[in-house]
Amino acid sequence: MIDDELEVTILDVGHGNSALVRDGSRCAVIDAEPGVKIADELERVQCGHIEHLILSHSDNDHAGGGPLLLLDDSRTIGTVWFNADSRKNTKIWKRLRYATQIRFQRGGLGGHQMIHTATGQEISCGRARMEVCHPSAVMALIGPRRSTEFGELTANTVSVVIRVHLEENPVALLAADIDGVALEHIQKNGHELSAPVLVFPHHGGKPGKHAPYEFAKLLTELVRPELVIFSIRGGSKPANPQPEIVRGVRNAMPQAHIACTRLSMHCRTSGSPGSRDRDQCCAGTLTIRMTSAGLIYIPSLTEHKQFISLRVSTPLCRTEVVTPPIV
Repeated sequence: MIDDELEVTILDVGHGNSALVRDGSRCAVIDAEPGVKIADELERVQCGHIEHLILSHSDNDHAGGGPLLLLDDSRTIGTVWFNADSRKNTKIWKRLRYATQIRFQRGGLGGHQMIHTATGQEISCGRARMEVCHPSAVMALIGPRRSTEFGELTANTVSVVIRVHLEENPVALLAADIDGVALEHIQKNGHELSAPVLVFPHHGGKPGKHAPYEFAKLLTELVRPELVIFSIRGGSKPANPQPEIVRGVRNAMPQAHIACTRLSMHCRTSGSPGSRDRDQCCAGTLTIRMTSAGLIYIPSLTEHKQFISLRVSTPLCRTEVVTPPIV
């Protein structure tokens, strides 16, 4: 029954991120892609009140659906969490700012808060808790800026990393678009990142100026996941996940299951059947559910393995464990 379900759902939204954390009808949204999939999922699970709407940073593929949720009077919102970005002047970022103000003035929104590791407030809904692992208060208060004591801070560098706990068990690390600078900062602060599921940052794209292989290997070693998810568009551009990223993940956790929401261009060959859903999805939308017997994955990882074995001749996720030569 929906009222009993305790879970995190990573939605297949193409090149973007949207996740729904849910304890029955109580829910929180982490990032909202510029489409209707998150709204459709909220409708499906009969969620009339979003207790927390967390937007990791100002990029369209993470925050573009924020205005739609904020201005939808069919449901209310407790708190919307996002940080300022003085370098961003896009239409969607303007819409988000004004939508927050408009919804608060007309009712149906509890308020807006900055979000960082020193917020000092518990972000939870029912038996689910969202732990903020990044940015620190100092980095969040600086915001995206070219010259700082940390070097250049981009919107990706200061994007919010959330570790989701279900019944106080860490279940999923949602790493937004963090780069190498952010990962070094997290390490320096000693923040724990371990979780069974890692939603890999930046859709498996390059981590700023840092080497992709080393970044992926270090992050995976810190998280120690059994499942690594890449939320990607598929097709030719961008060509994610980067092969060096997958090699880093595989070398750090050889037994980890790697899954893309859609079939990467690196997995396609001439005449490839593509996928099981409209020639696009690979793993598709994935749900991690807490049960009395532990975590279960929907669809199961066995189903994904079977799909890869039967229909993908050159799967990137089956990359062999090979350490790159030292240059």
